[in-house]
Amino acid sequence: MKMRRALLLPPTLFATGCVSQPGTPAISVITGPPEPGPTAVNLPSRDETMRRWQLPPTDPWSVYAKYTLITALDAMPQHAQLPDLRSLHEVDWAAAAGRNVAVGGLPSGTLFVVDLRGAASVAFGTALSHSAHQPVSVVPTFNNWPGVDELVPAEETLAALAAMSPAPPDAAGGPTSPVVLLDAWRLAYRYEDPGDGTYDNRYILTSADLPDAEALLSRGIHRVVYVVEYLDETLYEEDDVHATFLAWQNAGIPIAMLDLERLARPLDPNRWDRLFTEYALLVQPRGTILDDPGFYVRARGGFGGIYAGPSPFYSGGVWLGGGGGYVAMGRGWHGGGG
Repeated sequence: MKMRRALLLPPTLFATGCVSQPGTPAISVITGPPEPGPTAVNLPSRDETMRRWQLPPTDPWSVYAKYTLITALDAMPQHAQLPDLRSLHEVDWAAAAGRNVAVGGLPSGTLFVVDLRGAASVAFGTALSHSAHQPVSVVPTFNNWPGVDELVPAEETLAALAAMSPAPPDAAGGPTSPVVLLDAWRLAYRYEDPGDGTYDNRYILTSADLPDAEALLSRGIHRVVYVVEYLDETLYEEDDVHATFLAWQNAGIPIAMLDLERLARPLDPNRWDRLFTEYALLVQPRGTILDDPGFYVRARGGFGGIYAGPSPFYSGGVWLGGGGGYVAMGRGWHGGGG
């Protein structure tokens, strides 16, 4: 499958061809290693993959989970070509960091928001859930669709979802530690008009895609860990979660931003309070790409528009995200969360 990649960042981020100042998590993916080459894989069926990933309805975090990518799989197992995740260092690194966090002991009352390239976020969440001493709710938010000439490498994330599985949370609906998985690719091409020949599967998270401060506090969550790839490249939270993070902070919920390098080092469970001080993320009101009218003009099919085709892995139809539901043999992808 041919995929289109063009590096397009705001001019302020360039100096002699290199990123000259930190930005949001999308900078790490867009300037990082290229997408891996394809490899032959045996894809499980849609229902089998959904069974492994879907949170039980009694789980309080299930309302925030998005399984859109999984619905791109066929009803029957398939033999297909997908990106070879074995060549992605970030995937192994994220898995090691997730295991290390779990073995060290998850901090109580803490929400993890993992904003890495999609496959790495999946690796972090699944590894953490299997190594944790307490039940973990792994919450995917991958709300886009794979396709020929796709702009965002959704197939990379789909490969991870098909190959990895989280440990099931407490079936009785008891307290769990929530770990929300984001794909940093979603806003990597925010400044680009992809043109008519490219499948625009970019998307954003809305305020409804993450719990508000009241929901966190009512479920015993009083702080947040924001996981990024590199702190030396990341100064701000991603634009589409800025308003939510600011609201959390204003409600007295502190946020710590930690990268894979720090999370892969020894973590003393008794020092999490110190980590929240050392790695505190001070969210300041700022303008974001969502405030730019030109952003929506360039969006075309992505970010909540209608544009897609049948899934390359599912011949029965397409999925309409953003509350649209499933359409048999139809066309259209409503991205943008929901």
